[in-house]
Amino acid sequence: MIQDLSNIDNINSKEYWDDRFSSTNGKSWRANSGENQTKLFAYEIVKRLKMDTDFHGTILDFGCALGDAIPIYKERYPNAQFIGIDISTSAINICNQKFGNIATFLTEDVDSIPSVDVIVMSNVLEHLSDDKDFVKRLLRKCKDLYIAVPYEEKAPLHEEHVNSYNLHTFDYLNAEKEVYLCRGYTFSQILKSYIYIELKNIIRPFFKVPLYKGGLNRQILFHIKSQEASVLH
Repeated sequence: MIQDLSNIDNINSKEYWDDRFSSTNGKSWRANSGENQTKLFAYEIVKRLKMDTDFHGTILDFGCALGDAIPIYKERYPNAQFIGIDISTSAINICNQKFGNIATFLTEDVDSIPSVDVIVMSNVLEHLSDDKDFVKRLLRKCKDLYIAVPYEEKAPLHEEHVNSYNLHTFDYLNAEKEVYLCRGYTFSQILKSYIYIELKNIIRPFFKVPLYKGGLNRQILFHIKSQEASVLH
C-alpha cells in the first residue's frame, strides 16, 4: 500500500523546481549534490533494466533533472534513442547545454510526452500527490515502465515527499519489483557504504542505536508492462 500523505502541503511546483535547479544558494540542486545523486541512482537502475544491450528503441527519462542519468543509460544502450523530460524549464535548459548532443530534452506534462518503448522514472513519484493516476497516464505512453522510489520511507518523510512505497504498492498492476541499496559508483563511495552500514551495524546494538537500513538510498524498482494498465480502466 502507498502511505498517502498528500493532504500535507506539496511544495513540488514548477516554480519550486525552477528555483532549485537554477539558483546558486545553499538549497540549490547542485549545492546539495543533486547531480551525484542522479548518477548514484542511475548506475543501479541501468543494471536492472530488462533490455539487451543492443536495444534500438527509445528510452525516456521522466523527471530527468539535469540529465545526468542519460550518459549512464547511453553507455549501456549505445544504439538507443534518448529523451529527457522535466517539469522545470531551468533544468531542461541546462540539460541541453550539457547533453544536447546525445538526447532530446523537453519540458512537457505527462499527457504531452511522445509514445516510446521504455520510460524510466527515478525518484520522482514520491513527490506527486496524484501518483496512482500519474502511473496510469505514463503506461499509456510506453511498453515498459520502470519506477524507482525510496523503499519503505518512514514518516516524517523528506520534506519534498508525499508518498511512501513498499513491495505491495503496485501489486494491482502485477509489477515486478526489486529492493536494493545504492552504495555508490566509485570505489571510495562503495567502501564507505560498507563501513557505515555493515561494520557500524555490528556495534550499533551495543550503544542502543537503531540499525542503519539504508535511508533514502534504499530503493525499490518496479517494472510494469503497459498491457497490464487495462486493470485501471
